[in-house]
Amino acid sequence: MKLGGWLVMLTAMVMFFTFIGIGLPTGLNSILEKVGIDINQTTSELVSADIESSTFWDEIFGSTGILIVVLASTVIIGFFAKGYDPSLVLLPLVIFLAGVYISVFWGIIKFVATYNQWWFTSIITIVFGALAVGFIISCVDYFAGR
Repeated sequence: MKLGGWLVMLTAMVMFFTFIGIGLPTGLNSILEKVGIDINQTTSELVSADIESSTFWDEIFGSTGILIVVLASTVIIGFFAKGYDPSLVLLPLVIFLAGVYISVFWGIIKFVATYNQWWFTSIITIVFGALAVGFIISCVDYFAGR
């Protein structure tokens, strides 16, 4: 499977786990709060979703926003790095999402380990381990196999 397919699949899995309340002990809840989505950690209910008044909205569309920095860096890379691979622009996004996936999956494995059932923890670890290996192979194929 290609890298784009892995990014979409793993992001959907992380959002699914977060919305059902399993992935909330990880760092994804703080990211959702920055975007303006507040989820009750005990009931997994959506408390509020106000994207326009969130801090993320201000950071993107503020006077010194991230959007301006990203666009400027993309233009600079485009002008001065014509001999380099354009996937350098995609690399920070892939690294960030890989960190989110690892933190959510590790949080789920720790959550399952609290049940003290070694077979259940082993199954979950094998599933997420296989997903991690597939994602790594996809990253290597995308960045080194061009």
